Amino acid sequence: MKNEFIQTQNITKFNDICAELEDPQSLIGPSLAMVTGPAGRGKSEAAKQYAARGTAIYLPPLNIRSAPMLLREITFELCTVRPGRSETCLTIIGDEMAKDRRLIIIDEADLLAMQVLEMLRNLNERYSCPVLLIGEEGMKGKIESRRRLSSRIRRRMGFSPLTQPDIVLFLRKALEIKPAPEVVTALHKHSNGDWRPVLTASITIERAMRASGLTEVSLDLVKEITGTK
Repeated sequence: MKNEFIQTQNITKFNDICAELEDPQSLIGPSLAMVTGPAGRGKSEAAKQYAARGTAIYLPPLNIRSAPMLLREITFELCTVRPGRSETCLTIIGDEMAKDRRLIIIDEADLLAMQVLEMLRNLNERYSCPVLLIGEEGMKGKIESRRRLSSRIRRRMGFSPLTQPDIVLFLRKALEIKPAPEVVTALHKHSNGDWRPVLTASITIERAMRASGLTEVSLDLVKEITGTK
């Protein structure tokens, strides 16, 4: 199976938010943004892809982050050093952002303590660091509970459920097949709107097709793989 990244409506909206935060115009007003959605919708992959194509910093999930840990991570991504003192980290971050303002994308930010989120707000205000927070639905309430934090959110986005056209495009690119409508419907039902069930089912579909010499995917095969009737 080909490792294909599909340009969905979610991805387009996500990229637009990132580009807006990176734009110098975002220096006018707040430059924090929040992207939410259930696990499996493709938020992390969208962030990784955006960072890989440009200068944005992507910090993967880590549920034990403290404020000093996060400052050291950001500093390392900016200039490959990990100072022991938070004050040193702040000085370096300020200097680096003054030279080249880069977007900081933090995954699973919903797991961060409120103190860490407040530190990111301070970082944004002090050094104009654009920050994108990614998390599950619970992050909305967490952010909205602090007005001084929620009032600085420039853009909000929720990742919509996976659509049938998304599945068609994925199967055409990744498996190089043109799926029948009933196959797409079955996979969409199995997915519950998330990418991961479709991806894992597609891996098994490809394996079964190779083993049997099939060139098309049948509804019976999909039902067998997904365990549906």
